[in-house]
Amino acid sequence: MRRSKEDAEHTRTAILDAAELMFCEQGVSSATLEKISRRAGVTRGAVYWHFKDKFDILRALHIRCEPPQKMLIRKAAEEGHSDPLGLLEQAAEEVLISFEQDESQQRLFSIQNMHFSDAEGMAWTREVDIDMFETLTMLIDLAHQQGKLSSDFAPKEMACILMATMNGLLNEWLRSGKCFSLSDLGNRFFRKQMALFRVPAS
Repeated sequence: MRRSKEDAEHTRTAILDAAELMFCEQGVSSATLEKISRRAGVTRGAVYWHFKDKFDILRALHIRCEPPQKMLIRKAAEEGHSDPLGLLEQAAEEVLISFEQDESQQRLFSIQNMHFSDAEGMAWTREVDIDMFETLTMLIDLAHQQGKLSSDFAPKEMACILMATMNGLLNEWLRSGKCFSLSDLGNRFFRKQMALFRVPAS
């Protein structure tokens, strides 16, 4: 029984690995389930056993690559935190370091930023963006309630700025062929940016 469970998990991982590479290399629309099954070395039936369609695979890839920092942010937003903005700054720094080292995260980011011409693909990217935006807004609103957020910014405005900054940094780093230190430049920029959001110390 244990062996069967291990085999199933191995097959699922092989499918996700193959799909991640094919989506990144060929685009989601060109990477059929038949091609993914061949790349993974499994039958098409095995793919359908684990996933109902390509966008089910995309969601699984997103969950697999979701950084632990996002889980911490969500938990802090729901349960409370003494320094929400400090947590965001630390999380941003750790995400940049992790992204710089993890090619799987880099591939998923490239996939997320592809142009989707179909409704399901566009719905998936909206789902990912909205989830991140709402999570950030919840935590930033906590800082606002604590009187720690500058009156120059509403929580939703700050969430938009942070997402634009992070996406812009990651995109430019990849687009430029990784010609600068993402973690060094990004972390210096985020520290200065976060200082703008905070209420100045009295």
